[in-house]
Amino acid sequence: MSFLDRFKGGGKSKDTGGATAANGSDDGFKRNPRKARRFFEHGETTANASNYDYSIDMYISGLRNDPDNMAQHEALHEVAKRRKVSGGKPAGMGERMKRLGPSEIDKMLQAEKLWAMNPLDEGLAGDFFKAAVEAYEVEDEELNLGDVAFWAGEIWLPMIGQQKKPSAKRYILAKELFVKLDRYDKAVEACRKAAAMNPNDSRLLSELKDLQAEQMMSEKKFGTGEGGDFRANIKDADKQAELQQEDQIRKSGSDAEAIIARRRAEYEEDPQDTAKMQKLVDALVQRESAESEKEAIELLKKSWEETGQYRQRVRMGDIQMKQFNRVLRQIKARIDKDPNDQEMLKKFEAGKAKQLAFELQEYTDRCKNYPTDMGLRYELGRRLYMAGKFDDAIGAFQQAKADPKRRAVSHEFLGRCYIHKDYLDEAVETLETGIESHKVPDDRLAKDLRYLKMEAHIKLAGKNQDMEHAKEAQQIASTIFQADINFRDIRERMDEVKKLIDELKNKAG
Repeated sequence: MSFLDRFKGGGKSKDTGGATAANGSDDGFKRNPRKARRFFEHGETTANASNYDYSIDMYISGLRNDPDNMAQHEALHEVAKRRKVSGGKPAGMGERMKRLGPSEIDKMLQAEKLWAMNPLDEGLAGDFFKAAVEAYEVEDEELNLGDVAFWAGEIWLPMIGQQKKPSAKRYILAKELFVKLDRYDKAVEACRKAAAMNPNDSRLLSELKDLQAEQMMSEKKFGTGEGGDFRANIKDADKQAELQQEDQIRKSGSDAEAIIARRRAEYEEDPQDTAKMQKLVDALVQRESAESEKEAIELLKKSWEETGQYRQRVRMGDIQMKQFNRVLRQIKARIDKDPNDQEMLKKFEAGKAKQLAFELQEYTDRCKNYPTDMGLRYELGRRLYMAGKFDDAIGAFQQAKADPKRRAVSHEFLGRCYIHKDYLDEAVETLETGIESHKVPDDRLAKDLRYLKMEAHIKLAGKNQDMEHAKEAQQIASTIFQADINFRDIRERMDEVKKLIDELKNKAG
């Protein structure tokens, strides 16, 4: 059953027997985040002690009680990679023959365990993706197993092409599985690769056209979401219309209290329903008042403590960061009216310091819970840089540059850090790599990368009395100057470099 059908036709069919057998309940699957958390903590502890096999078992046991906890799936994958690097062997025949239980969740987790014991195996990655999709199709709609399946599929798809002899059949399987998730963007990608390997297959080419049409309609109707997030797709046209209507009410400033009252009544009917709780939180946050935001944070905190779902903790932090920004904007507005107001200036500086300390802690915690999210690693690096913790920032940006979307800007920040640390040769090399990786030659980031490289060359020229570095700095400065005469202080830096070259010439003789 398709993703949208779940919301239009009374929900998914349900394999109650499988869930019961796996979880010991006549009422189907029962999430137990508290129990899961204990297993996850043991998994992290034993992984840190390099006891990777036992750590994998602990993560799998935790996921049986909290199967859509994406942070823990990602943490398990990190353990799997560490185990592989340390020389860990693939699962033996006995392990491959084991069964966790008869439910689709159990089958999914057994496939994930075998993959964790050999994370470079394309076949095992595909098996896990397939099992995750099958679990998504039959398990309770309260579970976000579509997230798990999509994550697995995103990892698996490029692995197919990395084989010595990529298989068109594997791409076709990937296409079919992504269709079941209503992810036509990835289905098109897989089908296109299969068609490229079979250019005379008219049936495949026709299907590719159909999928492209489906993708266009899906994007037009529901949007594709941001960053490939499975949950970013709006699930139901009626729900979309409702959201648009409420957005109009908010924009017009009318009847916001009525929306909150309705959402609160829906939540109070079933306080265990996290979806209803989230809608109430959304309505409260839209008011942008300290009182309503406090209530929203309390709701999220209660849900986090009861369910252990870290995304509730993340939402709390998002609201608090939004509060910091709003208060600082208000203070800044008063400073703009009276730049000599010393009391407001002190409040602004104190507020900025508190904001930075909070965000440092917030992103440190998020990186711990989502260790493979390089976007979070980049945000942590930015805060570490702002706090002057350059060594820690270097570590964060060295990891964040693995993300293609943040590669160039991570190199920029690495260059800044190296210049602060007086690692000037490293700064030049890093910034050059950033320039090469950034495909836009004349935007702000491109100019910043070149400006910093110029600065590193100027420092090296002065430090080593080196004409070659001075001339390299002059060439970069000239390039920036010709592209944008008003960029930063480039006119002054041009004069500075020229003066430096003249001094070095005089000393030489």
